[in-house]
Amino acid sequence: MLSAEDTQAREVAARLAADADPSSAFGATVREVFTEVANGDQVIILRPDREITPAGAADLLGVSRQFVDRLLADGELAFRRLPSSSHRRIKVGDVIELVGERERRRAGTAAVRAALDPPQG
Repeated sequence: MLSAEDTQAREVAARLAADADPSSAFGATVREVFTEVANGDQVIILRPDREITPAGAADLLGVSRQFVDRLLADGELAFRRLPSSSHRRIKVGDVIELVGERERRRAGTAAVRAALDPPQG
């Protein structure tokens, strides 16, 4: 595990960030990750097929666990139950997809409002 206090790791990350080729999406992402580490920021990388708890999904979404419970109950977020248990697991990819969908809805709503409300001036 890398610690933000690990000076050597931060120095190496700074060098790697400088060497990363930002001309591709991958290179730009690598550069951004290493820059964050070099700045001492926390970086978490999760695979989309990785499963997390509803509390973990709430952390990723920046909402309460109770709100995630409602998303699960309403079928807006897919989950599976652990065998012989009431515990649920949610794929990280599904959470990320929901974030994108919510952002698209907000952008659409803002566009409709802007079209309906003429500029005042």
